[in-house]
Amino acid sequence: MILGLAGHAVGWPIARGGSASITRALVAYLRSLGGELETAAPVLSLDDLPPARAVLLDLTPPQILRLHGTRLSRKYRAQLERFQAGLGTYKVDYALDGPIPWRATEVLRAATVHLGGTLDEIQVGRSQEWSGRPAEHPYVLLVQATLFDGSRAPAGKHVAWAYCHVPNGCTFDITDRLEDQIDRFAPGVRERIIARHVMGPLELERPNANLVGGDITGGEATLRQLFFRPAAQPLPYATPNPKVFICSSSTPPGGGVHGMSGYYAARLALRRRFVGRTSGSS
Repeated sequence: MILGLAGHAVGWPIARGGSASITRALVAYLRSLGGELETAAPVLSLDDLPPARAVLLDLTPPQILRLHGTRLSRKYRAQLERFQAGLGTYKVDYALDGPIPWRATEVLRAATVHLGGTLDEIQVGRSQEWSGRPAEHPYVLLVQATLFDGSRAPAGKHVAWAYCHVPNGCTFDITDRLEDQIDRFAPGVRERIIARHVMGPLELERPNANLVGGDITGGEATLRQLFFRPAAQPLPYATPNPKVFICSSSTPPGGGVHGMSGYYAARLALRRRFVGRTSGSS
C-alpha cells in the first residue's frame, strides 16, 4: 500500500553505471559549492565536530541516543527510545549468464519486479516475519538493471539483485526460499546464476549502523510512524536542541531514494538558524 501511495509516475528509475553514480554526482555538486566531505571519522559526540550554526544528523534514533553532547530533553529521548525499528532485510546480488527467464515476457520490460503471489500469501508471510520467523514464501523485490543499462556487466552477461524482509536481526539463511520464489515465476533461473553474494541483516548493519537489525527504512512504517517519526511533534526534523536537526529516513516521508527528509530538514535549519543573520555571524 505504501509503495502504491508513493505514486511512481514513470516506474522505478535506475542510475546509469550503478547507484554509486548518484553519490558521485551529489559529492561533486557539494564540492562545487565549496563544501567538504570527510569519511571514516566516527563521531561519538557533537563536541567532536567543528563549531557550526546548525548540525543535521542523518541518524536513526538508536544512534542519536548514543551520541553525546546533543542536550536533548528527557521527554524527547523517551520518545526516541520507543521508536520501532522495521523488519530486517536479506539481500542477494547475482552475476547471471543471461537474462532471467520469466514466464511472463512482459516482466522483461520492468527494471524492478515485485514477487508476492496472492494478497493472502503476502499477509501470511508478513505475519510470520513479525512473529519472529522467516516467511515460507517471502515477498521478493528484484532489480534487473542490465536489461536497461548494459554498462553494469560484460557483453551478454547480466546482473541482478533481490531482497526480502526477515525478522529484525535474523541470522537464518533463507537464500533457498528467496530463490524458490524467483524460480516460481522464472523457472530455471538457478541455471543462469554464475555467482551470488549474500548479505543478511547483520552484514548490512555492520558497515552502516543506521540499518538497525537490517532495517533499511529507518523505522517501521506503522500508521503512527508514517506521520510521527521519530517523535510526536509538529516539526519532526527539529529537536529540543535549537541547533540540532534530524534529516534521516527516520523522519517523514521515510525510506526511499528521494532525499526529501534532507530537503525539509535543510529548509527548516536555514529558516531557524540562518535567515536574518549576516554572513559573519556565528
